[in-house]
Amino acid sequence: MDDHTRLEPTAALVMLWSGELYQTGSARRFYSLLDLSCGEAMRDACNRACPWYAQVTLNRKFWIRRLAGAFIRETGRPCQIILPAAGKSPLALELLDDCGDMIASVIEIDIQGMEEKAGLYRKAAPRHAEKIRCVTADLFDIPKTATAIGRTGMYDPKVPSCIIPEGISYYIPQNLLARMVSLFSTRDRVNRIIFDYMLPCRLVNEERQQYPRGVWRVINRDCNRQVTITYSPDELGDILAPAGCIPILHHSMHDIERHRTGTNTFFREPADGWIQIAEGRL
Repeated sequence: MDDHTRLEPTAALVMLWSGELYQTGSARRFYSLLDLSCGEAMRDACNRACPWYAQVTLNRKFWIRRLAGAFIRETGRPCQIILPAAGKSPLALELLDDCGDMIASVIEIDIQGMEEKAGLYRKAAPRHAEKIRCVTADLFDIPKTATAIGRTGMYDPKVPSCIIPEGISYYIPQNLLARMVSLFSTRDRVNRIIFDYMLPCRLVNEERQQYPRGVWRVINRDCNRQVTITYSPDELGDILAPAGCIPILHHSMHDIERHRTGTNTFFREPADGWIQIAEGRL
């Protein structure tokens, strides 16, 4: 697959799990350009711990996209999308396909791979690519990240923004999450932040705790990480309120699965899930 872009194993794993979401439009063309083979061994190991873990990723991505689309339509005027730690997710293309007329710009940020991703966008969706800027910056350095966003020439603090730091709350310190959120807070709370986070084990039904433990043991071993950051809803509120994020709504896997599939096959009650989606005003 010399003509395909090879992803690192964890990114490839997530894309393998979520592939059924990318069967149409610009996202399908983008997905077809990726080489996900290096994630297959990790997927097999994770599936041994939880054969249906893909449902968690499908629910997560489905609901984040839906909430973002709702915000875009609610604003009543063009808005901008900010995607910290964007990786190789084609979320920008999904949103531009769905409501591109209401999106002024998309700014994606990651520590590496952004030039490569910009090239993928030009191949998969050249018209959408004109609205997207892929910025190389380290979120652990908030001032330089803010400067890099400003240098794109496409960020306007007066334009409503939807900030979607998907898939990173598990890895970054709590104070860094708060500082990143504060970059986009406004006096009138016109911005929105949408992201996923993991619950502590004490809030998850005991018989279900084996699934995240098994899967994250595989992921952390590959990423060489020792700690996974968790939050209770109250803890998240306490951390983000001083950064200007209030109120916060919390969406459970139980509720999301019912919206996505029409039933509750894997998450029969709220405490069956270990990942939730937070949605807050900034």
